[in-house]
Amino acid sequence: MGEGWFMGEKRRMFHELQGNIAQLTARQLQEPLKEIALGTSAFGPLPEWRDWFHYLLGQLIPRSHENENFVSSLLESLVTGFIALYPNGIHNAPYAQFSEDALKTLGQCIMDPRCWNGEEIVVGSFLHRSNDNPAKIWFWWDASGDFSGSMYFCMKYLPVDLVREWFSSVLAIQSPHWRAQVLVWLVGSHELLQGHVQWPSEFAEDAYPKVSWEWSHCLQPELTVADDNSNVPPAPSLVPQSSRELVLEVAREYFTSDVYLSWLESLALAPYLVSELGAIPSTFEALYVEHGDV
Repeated sequence: MGEGWFMGEKRRMFHELQGNIAQLTARQLQEPLKEIALGTSAFGPLPEWRDWFHYLLGQLIPRSHENENFVSSLLESLVTGFIALYPNGIHNAPYAQFSEDALKTLGQCIMDPRCWNGEEIVVGSFLHRSNDNPAKIWFWWDASGDFSGSMYFCMKYLPVDLVREWFSSVLAIQSPHWRAQVLVWLVGSHELLQGHVQWPSEFAEDAYPKVSWEWSHCLQPELTVADDNSNVPPAPSLVPQSSRELVLEVAREYFTSDVYLSWLESLALAPYLVSELGAIPSTFEALYVEHGDV
């Protein structure tokens, strides 16, 4: 497999992928995954990138939460590469059950039992992984890339008749850390859910909160036109309109004043969540909370 650049005298080739993938580090594996996504975005789909992505996908899903020294997890890069190759939905897949398998594996990586202790996340296993910095902050005011990428992946590829049940299950998880990410993601995603933003390439660099993930900025509408693996019309946006409208509907039905108050009370169990979220819960309340007395 070669890099996504053809303008130099010599094109870099990833010969190491022909060896034992298990011996490569997360950082080494992120490089070819990045090239698949960026190369497809810049030059259109190439069979070599498609073939190598499918080869890597099955081997790297069990390693999806691996990361090194604050480098993002492999999960984020896998989601970006998948969407770059399937921007118009999963068509002309390698085999008949590929779509279902992708949803049950890549789409469920954040539910890996190793990341959970009952209904609470194992802090540091995914989402924001460390506060090992001089200020001792976790950055809970932004959506973690593994969370945000996974949410958009499921919204994009789930059959629309499953979206309500899926998002209701997201809201049913009682972990304070998970709930903090749901609030942040819904605030940061509001423009996309409303249809004012269509693709991650349109996310503002200074967005607050951020809902981008590793190399998501290369996911742009041009991908849908360049896609030569589909005979369907180009997708107008990352997420189908029916799916994003369902997510908004479920959120606004769910968050009554009492439910929202119970979420705030659970966040208070981890005071640093409240401190780092700042005014985001107030913004969330204005956007999503149904007040029965209004």
